[in-house]
Amino acid sequence: MASEVILEKSVIGYPGKHLIEIPDPIKLGNGLHVLVGANGSGKTTLLKTIAGLYKPLSGKILVNGYEPYKLKRRDAARIIAYTWQNPYYGFIEARVIDELKFILDVTGVEGDWSIVEKLVPKTLYDRDPYTLSGGEAKRVSIASVLVADQPIWLLDEPFNDLDYGGVNRLLELIMERRDRKLIIIATHLVGLMDRLEPDTYLLIRRDRRLETGEWGSLTDDRLVGSGVLPRSMFCVTTS
Repeated sequence: MASEVILEKSVIGYPGKHLIEIPDPIKLGNGLHVLVGANGSGKTTLLKTIAGLYKPLSGKILVNGYEPYKLKRRDAARIIAYTWQNPYYGFIEARVIDELKFILDVTGVEGDWSIVEKLVPKTLYDRDPYTLSGGEAKRVSIASVLVADQPIWLLDEPFNDLDYGGVNRLLELIMERRDRKLIIIATHLVGLMDRLEPDTYLLIRRDRRLETGEWGSLTDDRLVGSGVLPRSMFCVTTS
């Protein structure tokens, strides 16, 4: 079943801080969508609002026809996966294996353990999550949410801290699932996203307005104008 996120004309932020204005409705369906913007522009806040952790300051956001902040957290967690930018933020269990199973116990869903097997080495299962390195913790944090196999994935800077193997594993997972899920990735790694050939971009401009378009139309000039690192900074040729 196809999922849908509708960002109606709205203002996103939190009390006392308006971060993003959505001047025109934006509709997202199954596929891969990439959210970019300068540091502090509101990428995380927008993802948390779509996840139902925040309420829009004005207007509406609809996820499969629901206003997500009105859903019970257990019901929202069956539909929407939100992975934390800081992997240690969401850990609550003393062992990795229990952390990985927690969302399945809470939501009552069967999930898909192959997601865990792709991202988390079994040698980590008996470790305390707080003893993991940054990259190990990132793998566990992401897998502990996505294992519930929700139809909508919101990934907040998912490639931070990951090494070559971790990045490739996550890229493979996203490519395998993108056609049957609605995936939004917030990132500053535009060049890496080119490898995934996203469907659309969401760009938070300097004037705080959110614009969207086909990924291929997002130029380096547009990125620099919004305070985002351009592809050209990382495409260096040598003679």
